[in-house]
Amino acid sequence: MHTADQLLSEAGLRPTQARTAVLQVFLDSHTAISQPEILHALQGVKEIDRVTVYRVLDWLQEHALIHKISTDDRAWKYQLNSPKRSFKAPSMQLQGMLNNHGHAHLHCRSCGTVLCIHELAAHIPQAIFDTYQVTNIEISLKGLCQDCQTAAAAKPE
Repeated sequence: MHTADQLLSEAGLRPTQARTAVLQVFLDSHTAISQPEILHALQGVKEIDRVTVYRVLDWLQEHALIHKISTDDRAWKYQLNSPKRSFKAPSMQLQGMLNNHGHAHLHCRSCGTVLCIHELAAHIPQAIFDTYQVTNIEISLKGLCQDCQTAAAAKPE
């Protein structure tokens, strides 16, 4: 398992205390997380505040280490990009976008958990990209996660 410092070094990026701390929160999480959840996880870490977390999130996205996921409540969640994942994009221009956003997300309508499904990727014909300037691709499956299904089944009627 990688540490935050190792991931930054392997990517040729300069680690800072804030970058390493935020990236470590992603490595410790199994689901997509929001900025408030990241800030809560970093409570007590000196010199890391709300603005610092937002700046680090922007920087991590810019360097393709994480991606942003929209949610029903108009908030954003973020997920670590898998270093093992690779998709064949229809054009070089879209390679980075599809690598980061061309997969599906499971959204639990009850608890709000968001999970990435890298095995389900966008397969869009080149003709679309030839005639339309695509800036974002989102594939969302919404329903109830296993834990929420179990909890709902256990509730007396």
